[in-house]
Amino acid sequence: MLRTRRRQVLLGRLLTLLALAAGWQVLGSSPDADVKAVPKLSAVLAALGDELGTSALATALGETLTTTALGLVLCLLVGIPAGLILAAHPALTISSRFVIDFCRTVPPLAVIPLFLLLMGPTQRMAVSLIIAVSVWPILLQTIHGVRNVDPELLSTARSFGLPLWRRLLFVVGPASMPYVFTGIRISATLSLLLTIGAELIAGVPGLGKEILLSQSVPDRMFALITVAGVLGMALAFAVTAIESRLLAWHHVPRAAA
Repeated sequence: MLRTRRRQVLLGRLLTLLALAAGWQVLGSSPDADVKAVPKLSAVLAALGDELGTSALATALGETLTTTALGLVLCLLVGIPAGLILAAHPALTISSRFVIDFCRTVPPLAVIPLFLLLMGPTQRMAVSLIIAVSVWPILLQTIHGVRNVDPELLSTARSFGLPLWRRLLFVVGPASMPYVFTGIRISATLSLLLTIGAELIAGVPGLGKEILLSQSVPDRMFALITVAGVLGMALAFAVTAIESRLLAWHHVPRAAA
């Protein structure tokens, strides 16, 4: 039954992909002036094949992935400890709530000129932008995770005489990880979007800059945009796979219930 269900899901996704590909090909063949700039799918695939064999694409992908990974790691190093501290002291959470809500609602594109003015079109600028925007989901989810730890778990840990660091490491940490991973999933996607956005708007070296430089060659531009989409999907699947592996113990009881 489960295998049949998986085949049906796979077939549905394949048919959807084929329908979208056919629609793209038809749209690219349309004589309408409004969509004349959209190349055919066949031309985009040919340009993509040409790009896959070049070192320029590998270099751009490496720069984009490096910036994204560096920004995400720094978000983890900042967001998780800060979330733990705020969750342990409710007064700090209340007093800082307005600042957190204000900072996390500032549109990312609005702060790009500021970071560009301060640091120029560099990788440091893109990483700083990622930290300024992507740290908030991790921080907030860490706070929610710590606050939603089952009080009985904490009482049991105290009754066994576990010191604070053991309670944090073996009780609070695992119990709050599902919440933290929700923030990581959001922040990972945001980090990639911000990296490509900084490259595209500010001229930071990477895949976004290559897309910007390819405006006069629509086939190559759409091919690079496709690569960016595939990269985003791969990142989302990677984070989900890591979460499934590390939190297998969490999903089993929920499924059994």
